[in-house]
Amino acid sequence: MQSHSLCRVISKLGIMSRKEAAKQIIAGNVTVDGKTIKDPGMAVSIDSKITVKGKEAEKKSIVYILLNKPANVVTTRKDPQGRRTVYDVAKLDGWVFPVGRLDYDTSGLLIMTNDSAFAELVTDPNSKVWKTYLVKIKGELSKEEICKLEKGIDLKDYHTLPAKINVVSSTGKSTRVEIKIHEGKNRQVRRMLESLGKKVVFLERTEIGGLKIGSLKPSEYVHLTEKQVHDLKSYLK
Repeated sequence: MQSHSLCRVISKLGIMSRKEAAKQIIAGNVTVDGKTIKDPGMAVSIDSKITVKGKEAEKKSIVYILLNKPANVVTTRKDPQGRRTVYDVAKLDGWVFPVGRLDYDTSGLLIMTNDSAFAELVTDPNSKVWKTYLVKIKGELSKEEICKLEKGIDLKDYHTLPAKINVVSSTGKSTRVEIKIHEGKNRQVRRMLESLGKKVVFLERTEIGGLKIGSLKPSEYVHLTEKQVHDLKSYLK
């Protein structure tokens, strides 16, 4: 039988996050096959009978949400600064979590789910999921600067992998450019452009592994269809 840490098994059931599960375990609110367990890292079978606060932990229906996150919204459940979170925007029944992050001042597509295995697959660096961003910057991008982005930029703490660049339009005073990357490090696209001396005016993620923003407006979300989930999983393999 397959086994994982107790907190991970609870998370895989789609009930709560590993962090919250660990809190409940340490507090003595979790039993495994009738015995109270206080070690979140204890290996247990996925077929074990688990209760949380006296209620049997049964697998929840798997949910996949595609949200168009507005700018000035954080991708955490709570924010110490009192800023709006994705949970204020997408008021959903049951527990879901963001798959990866989207910066506070960046808008666009964010997947939310209670499928831990799926999330791990999407965020695994080896999966190389292409993410597309539409960026508006002040000024123009020279051929030399485009070449640097396409080859990879040295950001001191790491060197970015090659990006795909498509200049959508330019007025001389500003430029709209489409950037595709399959990393997703903190503020990566902004930092790439800022390293070239460019000021980012607007940044939106428009596509994740074939899932496109389409007509989805800021703060709107849709449930992904079985086909969309299947196609994305196939894309990742």
